[in-house]
Amino acid sequence: MPLRYSMATYFNTSMSQKSLIQLKNKTTGETYWTRKNKKLVERKIEYKKYSAKLRKHVVFKEAKK
Repeated sequence: MPLRYSMATYFNTSMSQKSLIQLKNKTTGETYWTRKNKKLVERKIEYKKYSAKLRKHVVFKEAKK
């Protein structure tokens, strides 16, 4: 089978480990992974995301990896 695509097609290389951050809910311990431009955003990120355990939108805060 010939290769038609480069390896970048199979592996998402645009999501480098440096820009990846973990968003964690304090009460349930659930996590989301997202990217952050560290040159433009210097503060810790907080998002309201859906929690499957609580079945509602709650605050997820940036945590250490």
